[in-house]
Amino acid sequence: MKLTRQQDGSNYEYLSDDTTDQSSSLDLIHEERYVGPVILVMKTIGQKQCVTECQARASLCKRISYKREDLLCEMVSSTEKTEPTSKYIRLGEIANDNVECMSCLPSEKCVFLSSEKTYCVKDKNGPKDCTEVHNLSSQSGLYRVSIPVFGHVTVFCEMEADDGGWTVFQRRLDGSEDFYRTWTESKDGFGNLTDEFWFGNEKLFLLLSQGTYELRMDMSDFNNQTRYIKYSSVSVVDEASKYLMSLSGFSGDVADCFTATTNPIHIIKFSTKDQDNDPYGDNCATLYKSGWWHNKCHCSNPNGLYLAGDTGLFAEGITYNPWLTHYYSLKTIKLMVRRIV
Repeated sequence: MKLTRQQDGSNYEYLSDDTTDQSSSLDLIHEERYVGPVILVMKTIGQKQCVTECQARASLCKRISYKREDLLCEMVSSTEKTEPTSKYIRLGEIANDNVECMSCLPSEKCVFLSSEKTYCVKDKNGPKDCTEVHNLSSQSGLYRVSIPVFGHVTVFCEMEADDGGWTVFQRRLDGSEDFYRTWTESKDGFGNLTDEFWFGNEKLFLLLSQGTYELRMDMSDFNNQTRYIKYSSVSVVDEASKYLMSLSGFSGDVADCFTATTNPIHIIKFSTKDQDNDPYGDNCATLYKSGWWHNKCHCSNPNGLYLAGDTGLFAEGITYNPWLTHYYSLKTIKLMVRRIV
């Protein structure tokens, strides 16, 4: 086995062809991990078997992140994005010359028979949210989960905050994404899951239909102060009911804004600039430049304009009134849900 140092300082390991390991011709980079999306996580599995399992899913699995300490195999689709992560190694593109395996559908696994022939069988659906992913992996990032109607979708899993297992459905970081969107855009989702994004109301509704979920929102300002709020129960109804939101069971380190104020989002419909569903006389989404569960109009505006701190524009920024008032636009905000039953 040869070990050399790359120009970027990372270790590059090449396993020579005389080894019997199935990963013999693969290039290994130490202390790096593919960002994803991770299509499948397998625990207590050797590196050789990890490669075999990847090859059995030729239409989806192209690369591998492997954590030797935990014998953890993360199969990812083709991506060039990586991140530095201790105790991981990443394996380059996984070759597969088996024509039969290449012909299997994305929902199928290629099974190798003793006769040296292969057979495509239905693969398991995989985890239905980040709560199930957390049983296998403690690494935040992109994962592939299965939800009703949509089937497999890619989500961002938050595995560090509050014991992990959170499926993130909204994130603001730097103002790179426009959140003043139409009904259809808000329904379908928009943005980049590795940066700023809105998961989509239809996918959120279907995700929450799988059990009992709790909700958490994390916030930070430009002085690196943080706050959070949390609700022990959250649900969203279908599009016919305008994605009506229900919340209960508040806790947090700042006053409640979503259930205990004059403008709660509990039992409130979603509104956008082209669909006014709020109980106010005017369209709150137009007045305050955001698609949201507006009431008359809001106590917090997570999807507001990215105004970066103090602003003279009342309630148009990313505001949380009980903390820094409607004249301060937050630096970051993140909304996420976790299944408890």
